[in-house]
Amino acid sequence: MRLGNLLKSVNKKYQKIPISGISFNSKKVKKENVFFAIEGNKFSGSKFINEAIIKGSSAIVSSNKKILQKKIPFILVDDVRKSLAEASSNFYKEKPSNIAAVTGTNGKSSVADFFYQILSLNRIPVASIGTLGIHSRKYKKKINLTSLDPLSLHKSLRILARNKINHVILEASSHG
Repeated sequence: MRLGNLLKSVNKKYQKIPISGISFNSKKVKKENVFFAIEGNKFSGSKFINEAIIKGSSAIVSSNKKILQKKIPFILVDDVRKSLAEASSNFYKEKPSNIAAVTGTNGKSSVADFFYQILSLNRIPVASIGTLGIHSRKYKKKINLTSLDPLSLHKSLRILARNKINHVILEASSHG
């Protein structure tokens, strides 16, 4: 894939740069990955940019104007998390065609599981993603959070689509 296919905001001179993956964790960066430097409450992704470059990142996405550098392409965005979600969706294009999200203060897991059971009992290939993990007849995976990060979510949706699952019930925390 090319960088220009990943993000709309990419400068024309960087659009043809080859991309092999996406990462927001510098420890997981591989050659030709795009590194998203997310500014968090405890850690600043900007502090890990050099590590990402050393590991072979082909571009950096950040909202921090102070760290502009010329070693590799630097894409300045207003919202790194939103750009990560966009890039993840574009990189992992295969998705189930019907995704229903359940949100609210209480009862998300129960409602998601009820929908899962109704579809499953009607022999409709379905999966649920949430507090109880990723669950379908063919695929099960434990997860640590109610709402997955965008990269993990889109990777998981691609796996489900490849397993011929076209219906997903997604439990979504209101802050996730």
